[in-house]
Amino acid sequence: MGGNAGFCGFIVLLLLALPSSNIVAEEDSNNWYVEGGNSVLMEQYTATWCDVCAQIDPWVSEFADDRGSRLVRVALHDPVNDPLGNSISSERLSIHPNSLELAPSFWFDSNNEIKGRVDPVDLDRALLNSEGNRGSDTLISISAAKIFDSSSLSLRVNLFNVDNSSNNTQISIFLLAEINIDKSQATNGITTHEDVAIAYMNMDIDTNFIKDNTSSETNFNSQFTNISMTRNIDSFEINLDFSLENVISEDISIVVAHEKTVEDQRSTLGAIFLNLDNSQNSNGINVIFPLILICLISTVILFKDRFL
Repeated sequence: MGGNAGFCGFIVLLLLALPSSNIVAEEDSNNWYVEGGNSVLMEQYTATWCDVCAQIDPWVSEFADDRGSRLVRVALHDPVNDPLGNSISSERLSIHPNSLELAPSFWFDSNNEIKGRVDPVDLDRALLNSEGNRGSDTLISISAAKIFDSSSLSLRVNLFNVDNSSNNTQISIFLLAEINIDKSQATNGITTHEDVAIAYMNMDIDTNFIKDNTSSETNFNSQFTNISMTRNIDSFEINLDFSLENVISEDISIVVAHEKTVEDQRSTLGAIFLNLDNSQNSNGINVIFPLILICLISTVILFKDRFL
């Protein structure tokens, strides 16, 4: 009896070793895939002229990386006096009153606002609060592929289990990059900036949309091309392209959020990200790990008598 109990305990420990995370698969160097949806979207207003941001931004990026699939960061630079600022920043910040009042500022799932100097405890508290407020996460998948004989990136995004009774929801798709600026532009001394939004698209999710019909109408679009949304049996499928011709950075990430807006108040129903530079370190685990674990468990079962 003691041997059987020990063996069962060993199997349980092996099963617990498999983390509950999103699944990431990289078929080859030009194809990526991820599915999930439980990430909290952290948007940060920052600026190259902000001295406090210069102290915070380096560890904030590491903070987000250390939280794995729990958190994804989008850096929105000052659209007025910052070389990295653009219309994307203006669009995303427009929903927050006085959003340009103080840098840095943070929003978690478009709520839980924090302004000014922060430390990791402040951000962890806001993250936990957002996770507690999140309801059932929308299941989201991202497929990315470099188009053959082209400098373009082809993206396919699927939203699953979208409630047919849900209204006023949108899909937001960001493309983020690590960007280096000249020292003459780095007023606060920081020349490398991570998670900078260089492309963004937002379009409505119409639950009354007829199956197999296609729409290309967007609420906002910067840099994406060939946009289309199709209603499938079990999902909304969005296809779009992005030109890599003018992108110097190889550290590129795709962020997708399913959001709801009620009376100009935005909330997040699900979010996910995919890192095209090193997808094994994005918000999931490479599918090879579950396969290795299954093989290990099978081996133990075959030779269980030696453990009893």
